[in-house]
Amino acid sequence: MIRSHLARQKAVDILRISNINTAPISLDLVCEKLGFKIIPYEFPDSMSALFIIEGNIKAIGVNKNHPRVRQRFSLAHELGHFVSGHEDFNHEEVAHIDREKKYLNRFHRMEEEADEFAAELLMPEFILKNDYHTSSGEIEDLAKKYEVSQQAMTIQLINLKLLG
Repeated sequence: MIRSHLARQKAVDILRISNINTAPISLDLVCEKLGFKIIPYEFPDSMSALFIIEGNIKAIGVNKNHPRVRQRFSLAHELGHFVSGHEDFNHEEVAHIDREKKYLNRFHRMEEEADEFAAELLMPEFILKNDYHTSSGEIEDLAKKYEVSQQAMTIQLINLKLLG
């Protein structure tokens, strides 16, 4: 996967303006800074989260039945769509369109960009590298500290070239 410098930089900028420099990252504070209300909602299991903007109201619905670590990543992922300007993209359309390659490529690029943003927001390089070097380096311990899944932590550590 090609890492998106822009998505990562947006996450770092948001953390800096939110004055966040320790883990776990407070998504409540980030959402407050960006003007979003978080709404736990009973979505079907196949839906993790979505963001809605109606006039002056900005909200992110998060599947309340999913594990907390998944809720956090899903919330950060939706923030990634917002800060990346993906408001006009309709995920529902993907299931109903003629699988045109150009459209699907755009969808995958947007999803990757939102994932990159979410990973950097929840496990920012400028905090994680220090924690990795000053801790036992155990993925389970780092995942608990950052309140993310072990899978997400492993991927971020590999992307940061801390794991081989």
